[in-house]
Amino acid sequence: MSVYGVHPTRYGNLNNEQLYSMFRESSYSKLDESEKLDLLQETVNRDSLERGEIGAPEVRFADLPANESGNASNGVINVNRNMSVNGVQSIEYDGQTIQHPVRAYNIETLNTVLHENIHCFQEQVIDGTINIEDIQKSAEYQSNGFTTSAVLQNGKYQLGSQYLTGETANGYYCYYFQSTERDAFLGAEEKTDTILNNIIEKCGTEPSFEAYKKSVEITGYHATERAAIERFQNLNFERGLNQTLMNQYFGMNVPVAPNIENAVKAEMIATYQGLHQQIAQTNNLTMKEDTKMTFDPNKPVSLEEYNATLSHGYIMTYEHMKTDPTLSQEEFVQQASAMSEKYHEAIQEFQEAQDIQNGVNMNEGIQSDSENLGAETVPNVGAETTDIEVSDGSISTSGVDNTDGIDNEGIDDSMDI
Repeated sequence: MSVYGVHPTRYGNLNNEQLYSMFRESSYSKLDESEKLDLLQETVNRDSLERGEIGAPEVRFADLPANESGNASNGVINVNRNMSVNGVQSIEYDGQTIQHPVRAYNIETLNTVLHENIHCFQEQVIDGTINIEDIQKSAEYQSNGFTTSAVLQNGKYQLGSQYLTGETANGYYCYYFQSTERDAFLGAEEKTDTILNNIIEKCGTEPSFEAYKKSVEITGYHATERAAIERFQNLNFERGLNQTLMNQYFGMNVPVAPNIENAVKAEMIATYQGLHQQIAQTNNLTMKEDTKMTFDPNKPVSLEEYNATLSHGYIMTYEHMKTDPTLSQEEFVQQASAMSEKYHEAIQEFQEAQDIQNGVNMNEGIQSDSENLGAETVPNVGAETTDIEVSDGSISTSGVDNTDGIDNEGIDDSMDI
C-alpha cells in the first residue's frame, strides 16, 4: 500500500538555508533520532515538491544490511539506522560484529534520502501518476522496472530481468548506469554538492565535508563513468546499455555495440536467475515438502512466456501512440501497422530459434500479462486477427486500460550507439 502523502515535521517553518545547515556535522551530531528523522522527512518533502511528485514518501529508519544505505518502495524510504543515527557501519565477520565510523555520515545521509526520493519520483513516472516532458527518459524508466523479457543469448531464449542487480563480471556498471540508478546517483550527487557548497559559503567547511568530497572524487558518478568507458572501450556505454533494455522491453531493434549488448543481456539473465533463486529458497523454508517448487535457470523460455513478455511492450507502445497529440492519423496508422509486422516477425524468429515444429498453434494458450497492465483484457497481438483495428477512417481497440505513462516519440531507430 502506497503512503505518498503529507508528512508534516517540526522543521516546516525553516527556510532552505536554515534547514540544510542542520546537516553540518556540528549540528547533525547533536540531534536525537526523532529530530534526525524529521530533518530527513522535511528534506524529502521539499525535494518531492520540487520534482513534481504527487505527495511525498514517508521516511523511516530501518535496520538494513551494512552495504545498504537506503531503499525505496511504495512511497516509503527506508534509511539505514546505524549509518544515519549512530554514524557507524556494522559488519558481521567470523561470528563477530565489527563496527567502524562513517566519517561523513551526515552528508552520506543527505545523499541517501535524495537518491531514494529520485527512485520515488521514477516510480510515479512508471506507474503513470505523473507525466514528464522528457519522452526519452520516460521510455527508459518504463523499460527499467521490475518486469521480465525473453532474452536471446547464445542461440536460445531465457527470461531476463529489466532491472539489473549486478550479478556478472560487468554487472556493477550495468547496475550503476541503468537509467533509474544512473539518474538517482547523478541527481543526488549534484544536489548534495549544491547544498554542501552553499553551506560552506555561509558557514565554512568541516572535516565531514572534505571526507565526502574526497569520496566523490574517487567513487562518485564521473569516476565510475570513466571506469565504465575504459572497461567497454566505448564512450556511449550508458546509451548502449539503456538502449538494449528498451530494445528488449519495446521490441525495438536499434543497433547497439555487440560487447555492450552481450554484457547487458548476460546481466539480465543472471539477475533474473539470482532473484528467482532467492524466491525459491524463501519458498522452500515456508512450503511443505510435497508442494515445493523448483527453479531451473537453464529451462528454455516457452512460446507462451515469450509472447507474454513481448506483447506487454507492444501494447504499452500502442496505447500511448493513441494519446500522442503529435501523431497524425496517417502516421499512427503507419506506425501501428509497422509495429504489428515487427511483432509477427519476432514470433517467427523465436519459433525458428527454438526449432518449433510447423504444426504448433501459436495462439493456443497464449495470454498477455494483463494484470500487470491493470487491464481486464488486452489485445491478443499474437493472433492472426488482432483486436487492434487500423483503417483510414477509424482507429479502435478493445479492452485495454491505459494506465501507464510511456511514449515512444523521440526514440530514434537509427541511433548510432
